[in-house]
Formats: sequence, C-alpha cells, structure tokens
Amino acid sequence: MTYKNSNLVNFLADTWWFGLSKRLSEKDFQDLAALRAEQGFSAVQLVVGVPPEVGPENENAKSAVGFPWTLDGHFNQEYLKLARERIQYLNDLGFVVIVYGAWGHQIEWLGKERMTAWWFRIIETLDALDVIYCLCGESNLWVDEESKLLPAKSTDDLVTSQVVLPLLHSRIKGLLRKAARRLKRQLHKHQFEKRRDAWSFVLERISQRTNKSIIVHPICDETGYEAVSNPEFLSTNTVHTGHDARARNRLWQLPLTLLKNDHTHTGYINLEPWYEGIRNQFWAEDQMFSYWVTMLAGAMSYCYGAHGIWNVGDGKFLAHWGKQTFAQALALDTPGLLGLSHEQYLLWSDPRGETFYRTEGKELITIGREAGEKVIQFFPDVARVHHVPTGKIWLPLQGIFAEALPPEGQVVVFCD
Repeated sequence: MTYKNSNLVNFLADTWWFGLSKRLSEKDFQDLAALRAEQGFSAVQLVVGVPPEVGPENENAKSAVGFPWTLDGHFNQEYLKLARERIQYLNDLGFVVIVYGAWGHQIEWLGKERMTAWWFRIIETLDALDVIYCLCGESNLWVDEESKLLPAKSTDDLVTSQVVLPLLHSRIKGLLRKAARRLKRQLHKHQFEKRRDAWSFVLERISQRTNKSIIVHPICDETGYEAVSNPEFLSTNTVHTGHDARARNRLWQLPLTLLKNDHTHTGYINLEPWYEGIRNQFWAEDQMFSYWVTMLAGAMSYCYGAHGIWNVGDGKFLAHWGKQTFAQALALDTPGLLGLSHEQYLLWSDPRGETFYRTEGKELITIGREAGEKVIQFFPDVARVHHVPTGKIWLPLQGIFAEALPPEGQVVVFCD
C-alpha cells in the first residue's frame, strides 16, 4: 500500500505531553532527545499549548517563558518561539514532531474562533519545519464538564472526590464506566454534537492554511474519523486504546477491522496504546506485545509512552496515574528494545503484506504478515504452539537473534 503522506509512515514515536513546560528543563529535553535518537526513535508527540490534566493557569502548564495563552485570548509569542526552537532541535536530530495544538475540552475555554486563531499562530510558527499536526488530544473528553480544571487545577485535585470507585472490582468498575459513558452520551447528545462541530470548524480552517499532514487524537470510544464531521480533511485514521489490560485484543483487532473497511487507503495509527508503568502496569513484555501485534495488524507507525516521561513525573505530580518518576522512566530498557525491533521490522516489512492470525478462545496465539514468500510472524508465547516456521529467530525482549527457539516467551520469525 502506498500512502500519500510519507511522514506518517514507519515512525516510532515517544510521547512528551509536558515537553514544552518548565517541568522539562532545556538540558533534560536535549538529553532525552539524544537518548531516544540513539535508541532508534524517529518521532515525538508534543503539546504546543496547554498540556492535558491541568488548567490553563496551573503552574505545570507554564513554560520557561510563561503560559502558552490566557483565558482572555492573549497568545504568548515567546512561547511559540520556544516551541519553534525545540522542534527545530528535534528535527535536526532526525525526528518528525507530532504537534498537538490543544486538548479536546480546551476549545470550550477559548471558543472555536480563538482556538482557530491559536492554530493559525502554530502554523505560522512551525509550518516550515518537519511536523505533523494533531488537531487536539481526546477531542470529546469531558463533554459538559469542561470547567473541572479551571482556572488552575490539575486532575490531582479531582481524585480526592472519587474515593468509592477505586475500591470496586476492576470488572465492575469497567462496566460502570461503560454504562456511564453511554448514559452521558444520551443525556448530552447536543453537547457532543456541539463539541464535534467546534473541532470540525477548526479542522476545516487549518486545513486551508497548510499542506502538512493533519490527524486527530480521539477518546477511546471512537476513531479519528468519527471524532469530526469532516474526516476528509484528515490524513489518516487514528485511535487511542488507552491504559486498560482489557485492550489487549483491541490492539490487533481494531486495526484489522478499520483497515478492512478503509476504502480510501489512508491508513491507521494508534496514538496512545498502554503507557509503560502507568497504574504500575504494562512493562516490557506488554510493550513488545503491543508493538508487534499493532504493526503486524497493519498500522502505519507506532507510538510509545512511558509514565514519568509524558508527565515529567516526580512521584507526586499526576501520581494517581502511578508514581514512576522521570528518572525511573528514563532508565527503562524497553525503549531501546523497541528501537531494535522497529529496525528489524523496517528491514523485513513489505507494504503489500496481508495479515494472518490464529487464536484459541480469546487468546492470540500468533499473528503475522506475508507478502509472497516473505513472512514476519510473532508468537506471544512460543510454548503455546506446536509448529514454528523455519527462519531467522528474533527475541524481542532481548533484542537479539537466536540460533534456536527458546522453550517459552516472545518470538518473532522472519522468513523469505
């Protein structure tokens, strides 16, 4: 398959939502960039504006040169200059930068006209650089509850009021949340339509100002194409599968479903799969599973995130998502292993490939892609299969080729 937007294809991205805030110093920014470049990453997700989880006047939204914008509509040109300098630095290291202009609910704080004006400033500042534009993160988040963080709160301030839900069994919690989302959509149908129309308004206008790729980051219940009323202005379809163990099969089933029904051949990217360490879960084995099943199911590119990196954590800020710090996340081996696997995937993948898979009950036993005699096949646990094809044996959790199959664990086999 050939895609018209080449910078959307085959990148390996890291996620730095607070990367322009004063939480990440210039030195730490540069050191993190150098490390990820060395590890084989080729893209960074960055918010140019107010990051998620905080209000516009929260100190954690502030950069070294002040807040991005104020509620009265003042845009900070020095902040945009800082964004350009840091993104140019990333470009010089070989990264394409996925620029998020806002988070979904923030359009209610600024209004669609001023949000459009903010996006125009972003485009004027960054359009000459190697960037992909993401309209917003979680476009339909907190519909009819947009004031929760105003003016200077963070979600840390909100969790103290949610003392009952964490005590419930995880399956019951999931059912309650799902039922609550359905009820909310029914009760606030007009507000959801209003939010979708507002972001669609911004999307149409910024698409007339740039030739860069444009995507949107949706909430877990919908796709990028469903998040707006004018998906023809988007460059590819996107999802956000979130941070729940029950998304395990969704990681590979969703791309298969969406790509099967995609007659425009614009592709698919999961912008937010499991973050490593979030809620003290999803470590290396889960990360490598996520990478291989996502890519072999047909995704164009892959996005990684680590709790502690995305929020520049200190063990206190946004610690309701987990206490892993920036320093602890920086020391994880997984990003290096992802880079090594991605290198091998790029060497062996063929855009003409077709996906195949086998399950037992709800458990994935193997998934792969084949193009003629060329095959890439992933086994989440090689002990579960009786026959493995002859080929080069890759061990994702070690980042090496092996002479013989291990008795158990993750294996990728490359055949040609």
